[in-house]
Amino acid sequence: MSEGVFEKNLKAMETWYPEFADLIREKEGIEDDTEVWPELSWDGQTIFRMKKGERALYLGGKRNAQRPVERWQERLGELPKYAPVFLFGVGSGAYLKALICKTKKEVNVVVYEPSVRIFLKLLQEIDLSEEIKNRPIAFIIEEINAEEFEAVMNKVLVFENVGFLIEEIHPNYKEWYAEKLTEKVRPLHRKVESIMMNKNTQRKFSTHLADNVLQNMKYICDGYHTKCLAQAVPVDGPAILVSAGPSLNKNIHELKKAKNRAFILAVDTALKPLIKAGIRPDAFMTIDAQKPLQLVEVEGAETIPVVAPTCALHKIISRQKGKKIFYDDGYAMPYHIYDMNGKEFPTVAIGGSVACSAFSMLYKMGFQTIILVGQDLAYSDNKSHADGTFQEKMPEENTEHMIMVKGNYVDKIPTRRDFRNFLEWFNQYIKGAKGHRENLRVVNATEGGAFIEGTELCTLKEIISETCHREINYSERIEQMESAFSEEERKKAAEYLHSIPNDYAEIQKAAKLLETSYRKLQKISNSGNLGQKEAGKLLKRIKKLTKRCREREAFQLIDMTMATADYIIRSEYFYEGESSEAEIKEIARKGILYNQVLQECAELLKQMAEEALLPIT
Repeated sequence: MSEGVFEKNLKAMETWYPEFADLIREKEGIEDDTEVWPELSWDGQTIFRMKKGERALYLGGKRNAQRPVERWQERLGELPKYAPVFLFGVGSGAYLKALICKTKKEVNVVVYEPSVRIFLKLLQEIDLSEEIKNRPIAFIIEEINAEEFEAVMNKVLVFENVGFLIEEIHPNYKEWYAEKLTEKVRPLHRKVESIMMNKNTQRKFSTHLADNVLQNMKYICDGYHTKCLAQAVPVDGPAILVSAGPSLNKNIHELKKAKNRAFILAVDTALKPLIKAGIRPDAFMTIDAQKPLQLVEVEGAETIPVVAPTCALHKIISRQKGKKIFYDDGYAMPYHIYDMNGKEFPTVAIGGSVACSAFSMLYKMGFQTIILVGQDLAYSDNKSHADGTFQEKMPEENTEHMIMVKGNYVDKIPTRRDFRNFLEWFNQYIKGAKGHRENLRVVNATEGGAFIEGTELCTLKEIISETCHREINYSERIEQMESAFSEEERKKAAEYLHSIPNDYAEIQKAAKLLETSYRKLQKISNSGNLGQKEAGKLLKRIKKLTKRCREREAFQLIDMTMATADYIIRSEYFYEGESSEAEIKEIARKGILYNQVLQECAELLKQMAEEALLPIT
């Protein structure tokens, strides 16, 4: 070991992560079950030889260590700015050194090392100081800071750079560290899936989302939200969350015994089967921007209170004659109505499905016992949903090639990728909820489906008999629910709604001025007489006008409606032009196109806002 190399590396790390360097000094003597020592390969490169028990292997080619690294570099090609690169296993540092030397300093490099002993040996034997002192490398090391992996991943990986993601597992690591690597690779893949699913959904539904938010704004002014519901409904009894999984067919009629003895919350897809079975839930939740309206088109459903985010399908919301109860889903304009009146607009956790949000709401309301019904999250009897949801008789499907997960009453049960994502959300949310509330009881009375961690299995008949004793007219309590707003506050909110079309008109004007500024920038860059002072002045004006657009609450819906155009502008920013002049030309070209689309979008939303909001009195 070279003491000088070790301290040299740590001092280089201190430039970016002084606390991490101190932590390494504290852990210097820590060991694991891997023995490591340096050797030279036949082509003169330093490689590491590892030993566990009687088995030994090399990290790096014994004969030719350099060529595999060179081939890897060739395969990578030139990486754009801010590309995320995850190296799983650092070995003797050859891949890391090559990556740092051949990429721009803005490339985000995350290194996960499953063996603290290998990492310490690397710092002791390989001089990395020049490579790491000029750029931050995120080192995640077992026995030191492994718990920070997901936090770092969430910070580094965003939609604009996910398409450039590189992940590389060091040769020979899979053989000994497969389990630890899987623990880190799996959440990385889930993160990528989540980013793409959320953004694809946003792009697909962007115009519908904007229309829904604008159309639902007038109902927001009524002032009913989920905390109002929690104050109106007693939560010392059980709550039953009814979902539309295929197992609902088995026990739906048992729910009659729970009416007025448990708070019954249904997801929108379960509404039609419940009504047809003679069961009126106390409320139902809907979240989707494009939910088929026919799912709730059944006589008697229109009087049931609805719980929804502000972007939910407005045709469902407007159809309901009962209370319309909202929660904050991140949209600026609805939030502003509460904020301007000095009120809190409560949130509900989002897990991708309406059942996830419904469960979160019940937990936040304060229920100590939550009973799940129809929460299959799998293809029970090879069906996706209960009969009477999308079809009177749901068809059996071929599940031969589906994902298999642990079942409640069978070893394995088939499921889809999205169902599995929801299942993992329930596993994590229930674990966290029980960590905060020890006496929380989650009973899975689905009588089929996938196993949800943290739940106890029970038949619906048994759990109703055990817990549903006190008689409460929940529907009457909800009908008497008080609004969060006074009459004066409602009037103030209505005045704000009337100002929204004008906000879009002002954004449209600013976008026109932005287009003019970008055209001036393009003109001087094309002339060949690009002066930094003149360009800087124009860019400063552009920045000011852009801020004027974006600081209005109304701009958020434009941002979503223009998701594809905005993605082009933002993702291509990661590439650098060959020169300052080329970059200015590209900025001007994109700026002109973007602001032309921005003007059209502002006009579109202005018209939508006038239609949705101006008739309000």
